[in-house]
Amino acid sequence: MGSLVLKLLLISVVFCDHGEAMAQFAPQTDLSLWKSIGPEALLERLDKLLDVCIENYEDLTTDLLLGVAIANGQMKSILADARYENQSLVETLKKKCDYVESRINSIFSFPSSANAIVSKLLINSNFWKTNDDSGYDILPQSLLPSGGSEEARSTRRPSHSGRHTLHSYLRALQLGAPNELQSDECLSELLVNESENEFDTAVPDGELLHPKPLLLSRECSNAMSLRRKSYGYHLTHKLLFYLILGKQQFSNIQQEFFTTAKDKLCEQILRESQLIADLAYPEIFRDLFMEQVFLCAYVGYAEFRNQSWLSEIVSWQNDAGCFKYRQDADREGANALTTECSTHMTGVGAAVLGLFARLQLIG
Repeated sequence: MGSLVLKLLLISVVFCDHGEAMAQFAPQTDLSLWKSIGPEALLERLDKLLDVCIENYEDLTTDLLLGVAIANGQMKSILADARYENQSLVETLKKKCDYVESRINSIFSFPSSANAIVSKLLINSNFWKTNDDSGYDILPQSLLPSGGSEEARSTRRPSHSGRHTLHSYLRALQLGAPNELQSDECLSELLVNESENEFDTAVPDGELLHPKPLLLSRECSNAMSLRRKSYGYHLTHKLLFYLILGKQQFSNIQQEFFTTAKDKLCEQILRESQLIADLAYPEIFRDLFMEQVFLCAYVGYAEFRNQSWLSEIVSWQNDAGCFKYRQDADREGANALTTECSTHMTGVGAAVLGLFARLQLIG
């Protein structure tokens, strides 16, 4: 008993500068769990992942580069916060992220396709930094009713009510919009005004000189409609669209509209995430689950700062430092960086590790 008290006292001293942020994230975390999902553990995991990226620099894909850029934005946010004093590891990670992120400059010179435009503009760590004008809440917001005991709150979580099984959910994932092509096209409409030829004159680092009105095509308005039911990646792509919409601060879009959209979409995503957890995290859904947790935690919802979910996600990182689909049996797979590394899943993993380290250290 005495040794446990001593350990707790040591932890309180080491993390005194960012205790509030950690308390919000993990008020009940035991020491053994904290060793796997605490901020230092997450940063070490990110370091290992980045080493794989550096070793395979010439083979990096845009999916993986985007995840690293997002993680880099979180490192920059930590370094910019005076409450966190032990910055040496974070500074090292930022330098590694900077190097990996620089790969985008040699992949695209002047982008032409919608996917290339979106990749070139979003693979920018400054775009993903947190700041007071980001439109996201520093303190986690809840999708569930407040008040009452924790046990009572847990019984009111959004439920799939038995309507979906593994097979019915697989069928539902085919429904809705946007598809991948629509997502790229609509994101490019958000990121580039009027035509892609304005790319070179875009304001750097996500900053705005003068807010402009949003001009959205009818196709994108239909694809991104909140009235149109979507599932799985269709739903997370739609949330990504509204996340970027909130960051761009168009003159004809009120912040309340973005807030309503992210509330509605993350309520739906929470039902799906809970279903995947209840199904014991089938491997086929793990990449999607990671994407769901990252996006809704990034926009500020407490339900996605779930310790058991984070613990499950980090357990999927292999000894090589990567996250991997089972079907990527060898390097020839379309989604494989190495025999141990799936590019999209590892990119999302980098984003998750960076985000949750930042949430625990500075909020």
